[in-house]
Amino acid sequence: MLTATYSIVTIKLEHKKARWTFSSIQQAIMNSIRNIKNASGMDVENILERLSQFEHYCHQRKMEVFVIPAVRRFTHEADSLIDELESLSASSLAILHSLQSKLRDAVRIGALVIEDFCASLEQCCAHLFHRLTREEELVHIAERVIPNEAWFGIAASFLSQDAARDKQFGTASFEEEE
Repeated sequence: MLTATYSIVTIKLEHKKARWTFSSIQQAIMNSIRNIKNASGMDVENILERLSQFEHYCHQRKMEVFVIPAVRRFTHEADSLIDELESLSASSLAILHSLQSKLRDAVRIGALVIEDFCASLEQCCAHLFHRLTREEELVHIAERVIPNEAWFGIAASFLSQDAARDKQFGTASFEEEE
């Protein structure tokens, strides 16, 4: 029971950090959109890099690496929710790739279609925000459907992942850099 509690608290804390990090990135994006006509290519490139890093970070979180596979293993109740999360992730990745291509074209051509670029940035943020919101529902399902015995293995995986990350990168993580 204690390992289940540890795992659930860990997931919720990680999710809270992800939402806080995303909120910070989203605020920077919204500020940049308001000032984008004065922004340099480097400013826009920095925004896209931060979004790409956040998207990459999302795929390395415990939710995606351990909890989603466990929920899939123990119930089909969350299949549509998990499919929606995967769809939102794929959509935001496609938008990011499109934005990076538009930026490369803008640098090459020397012009940027501001309205289209800003709309795509906003759409990418909306997908990421919706994904984070829907993940909260998945945590509640995971809490209910994953047996206590399985949480022990999940908690061990969490600890192992944290130790490997700390060994590879030191104690600093993506959230701390923001």
